[in-house]
Amino acid sequence: MNCYCHLNRVDLGFSVLGKTLKLGYEVNSVMINTLMRGLCFEEKIGQAVELFNDMGAKGFRHNTVTCGTIINGLCKTGNTSAAIELVKKLEERNWETNVIVYIMIIDSLCKDRLVAEAFDFFSEMIHKGISPDVITYNSLILGLCNSNQWKEATNLLNEMVNQKIKPNVRTFNILVDAICKEGKVAEAVEIVEVMIERGEEPNTVTYNALMNGYCLQSKFHEAKKIFDLIVGRGCAPDIQSYNILINGYCKKQRMDDALRLFQEIFRMGLIPDAVTYNTLIGGFCHAGKPLVAQ
Repeated sequence: MNCYCHLNRVDLGFSVLGKTLKLGYEVNSVMINTLMRGLCFEEKIGQAVELFNDMGAKGFRHNTVTCGTIINGLCKTGNTSAAIELVKKLEERNWETNVIVYIMIIDSLCKDRLVAEAFDFFSEMIHKGISPDVITYNSLILGLCNSNQWKEATNLLNEMVNQKIKPNVRTFNILVDAICKEGKVAEAVEIVEVMIERGEEPNTVTYNALMNGYCLQSKFHEAKKIFDLIVGRGCAPDIQSYNILINGYCKKQRMDDALRLFQEIFRMGLIPDAVTYNTLIGGFCHAGKPLVAQ
């Protein structure tokens, strides 16, 4: 069943369930969780909810993994309100909610830009005596940054530190990326310095955010210095690193430099993606070289 579900053939997983029942074996939580994960992975969330409800109606006691699986599936398919409704119903049946479930819903609300609702859920979580962790704060900080609430994001970071919860690389990357997109690269560099002081090593995602920030300000020389720094610090550039710099060169119509970087991608063992090709095609068209683009 697990194998079929990983192969996106949850239908065959149900066939095995039928065979299991015919042989007289008892259905257990592992089987149900496996099939539910398979349905959620294939985004058949309606069928997953139906299975969840059917098993509950037949007296099957859902465990934490089963409930977490269905709530996660609802959140990932944009059905956050349905996930919240389910949590409330489960709590009425004395099901003990944990931090993971709250993280799922808070993260989903933040991605839907429903930051106020996410904070309401966060307050409810605290009121119930469930301690937030770094992942909870990261979701809320990302939500605030996406809503351009910089002051609130900084305040939340300070609150997090005061609660003795150590920010991780992801926390700093969220702030660096958001601030760079606002064109405040100098402030982003300061955050990276704080990050290093706190013992968190910047990674490729951090450097990509800085490169993108410099390119947005047309400071391609600075972006190239960051690119060279990635290699110098033992961080391998990824395809996004190349895409950011190629895009910068294309905007300046430095197509020879863009093409040189494109060729370097293959030497580094990376594979160009649709963004790489679209950027180069657009660059050559704007440079008046439609045949090269073709």
